[in-house]
Amino acid sequence: MWVDYGIAASIGFAGLLGLMQLTGELTALSMSAYQLTMAGFLLDELAAVSSWEGVSLTSAAQLCGSSEWGTQALHCGMIEVWLGALPQGGLSAAADGLVSLTWEQMDGSVMAITRPDASD
Repeated sequence: MWVDYGIAASIGFAGLLGLMQLTGELTALSMSAYQLTMAGFLLDELAAVSSWEGVSLTSAAQLCGSSEWGTQALHCGMIEVWLGALPQGGLSAAADGLVSLTWEQMDGSVMAITRPDASD
């Protein structure tokens, strides 16, 4: 009887460990999906701001991505909020017209999304 109880308890314990593993993976997947959604919204908002203000996407990224002077030349809308939702998030503009959005994921790796300037 004790042997049966020991076997059942070990199977139950292994099942709980598997359930905890699955929960952790689902949480990581949910966080990654949230971050990708915020990144997509941010790049779409940046494209809209560049279109409304009549500047290139790279100029809008340079003006909205950094607020080191305390003020910004453009009204950047939700870009600042969505950039704050991405850990270590940052915008950078390349000379070839690509805008890159990078942030740190939960596992420490860095994710990057690029978008070309549609006005070119």
